[in-house]
Amino acid sequence: MFGLFLRGYDLAYRWLHGLLDPAAQVGEALRVELACYRGLALTLADGTKVRPGDRIGIIHLYNERVAALHGDGSETPTAGLKFRRAFVASLADLARRVGESDRYVGVKAFTAETILHQGTQRAGFEILPIPSATWSQLVAAYGRALLTRYHPLGRRRASRLRFSEARAIWISRTALLRRYAPERSVPSGTSS
Repeated sequence: MFGLFLRGYDLAYRWLHGLLDPAAQVGEALRVELACYRGLALTLADGTKVRPGDRIGIIHLYNERVAALHGDGSETPTAGLKFRRAFVASLADLARRVGESDRYVGVKAFTAETILHQGTQRAGFEILPIPSATWSQLVAAYGRALLTRYHPLGRRRASRLRFSEARAIWISRTALLRRYAPERSVPSGTSS
């Protein structure tokens, strides 16, 4: 019964946040929602200031495609490498789109709230705490529920992350372009 509820909620969430729009699909592993930032003002490591009302991109995993990368569900290093490659390729696709598409004009930074934040620094993200402990716990519970639903190892995989705290990961537009589209020049004035 819970699985049916989760499936319905997930579909409704995707629809309400525009994640079913083909333009939201980025590469093999991601969907990107565009929104106005509603949190506290923050300054990222590269000096980018994100203030309430600024345009941001919210990164979501494309759950079905990511699950398919695991094939039969065996826990092999190959599955992790496939996911990492798909994630990095999707970030490169996002950088290309940011440089070419009007859809991303004015987007200051990209973020996600996730329990899967370990290792994202290697992909160029900053890991920050989620200011509300209650919200962090809800995000963590939802993340574990999604892992149970979509990951081939289901409950076993989610139970390993039982005590993981949700965190916010951030990458500025400038850092994304510098890291994933280095051949493009980064327009001045995009970091403040």
